[in-house]
Amino acid sequence: MLTDTGGRFTARWLADDADGARFGLELSTPEGVWSTEAAVAGATGEVTWRDWTGSGEPPEWLVHYARSALRSAWRARAEEGWPRRLTRWRGAPEVRRSRSGDGSD
Repeated sequence: MLTDTGGRFTARWLADDADGARFGLELSTPEGVWSTEAAVAGATGEVTWRDWTGSGEPPEWLVHYARSALRSAWRARAEEGWPRRLTRWRGAPEVRRSRSGDGSD
């Protein structure tokens, strides 16, 4: 589902075992939708992705937020278990203006 502004990600739990957990992940912005499967290592919390589907590569800023949310879920899993779904919306990072303030460099 495309968003009007910013970006959204949804991680849906697929399975977990002693090695960690797997999530179906979808990212969307006004420019497109991307999906993959994410794995979170149970011992270290490392997040890895399979190949992305969609138009090109997803925006790195949104991938960063998704990775952070999955790492937070890893830290909380001992008390709360793995979440069945994580959905978050984030505003897109603002384009930095040049020091002169007119946008030219």
